[in-house]
Amino acid sequence: MYGAIAAVLIGIPSDLIDTPIFGRPIDARWLDYVILATTSALIGLILAIRPPSNDADAESAVERQGTTTLWGGMVSFLAVGCPVCNQAVVALVGISGALSWWAPVQPVVGLTALALLLWTLRKRLRTYRAVACPIPVA
Repeated sequence: MYGAIAAVLIGIPSDLIDTPIFGRPIDARWLDYVILATTSALIGLILAIRPPSNDADAESAVERQGTTTLWGGMVSFLAVGCPVCNQAVVALVGISGALSWWAPVQPVVGLTALALLLWTLRKRLRTYRAVACPIPVA
């Protein structure tokens, strides 16, 4: 469920999920959909894994990992968004700069988001200490 929410929160404003609310003057690349799907799945996995509630150290680590998950989602949004719709990029380099400079860099930004989320998932899995159920001796 968390992955689906992340996909909607990233996909609708970037117009990868078509709605009448947002428009996209530049067509999406196939890689944008791959980045959206993989980052949403990773965000879903990260948020679905919770440590035991009685472990205070694990809870503080989870809060830090939540921050990096949020950053991973924001970087993912920048990676799949329309290059000329990003007001910060257009303000810095103009529309021609957004198309000639930012658009080619977006796949690298997407890989950065994937790396950040994979790192966070790895940290989350280390934080979560699964306790095995004892097997009864017959």
